Amino acid sequence: MPSLEVSLPEVPDGVRMALAEALTQAFTESTGHAAEIFGIRFFEYEPGRAAQGGQLIDRAYTNPYLHMVLYTPRLTRTAKGDVARSLTDAFVQATGRSSWKPVIHICEHPYENVVVNGALLSDTYPELANRPFYYPTRDAAP
Repeated sequence: MPSLEVSLPEVPDGVRMALAEALTQAFTESTGHAAEIFGIRFFEYEPGRAAQGGQLIDRAYTNPYLHMVLYTPRLTRTAKGDVARSLTDAFVQATGRSSWKPVIHICEHPYENVVVNGALLSDTYPELANRPFYYPTRDAAP
């Protein structure tokens, strides 16, 4: 199942909620996945608990450490570009900080590399084993 890990400075609950909604919408609209199967985990840090360019990040957060890791079934190059732009735009919009642009790593996996309830996803849902190499999105060609 697709999921997203987000590392960022501590933010108020309202910003975290706005991020959850905006990032989910960005991912689902870019890939065609259902929102119900998309999870997000926030890793927030206090001042002095992250570094950028060899310097500890202070309370001003002018240049904070921002990072996302997206775990997803394989996507076409076009879909990757769409989701990267959409997640970045959603992040900037939800935080209200135009200079906050996260680095995003996309970690793709075939369905047989995902375990849910102790079984391979492709064994639990045999139709997934027969799906094409790339998750079918609006641009079916790899």
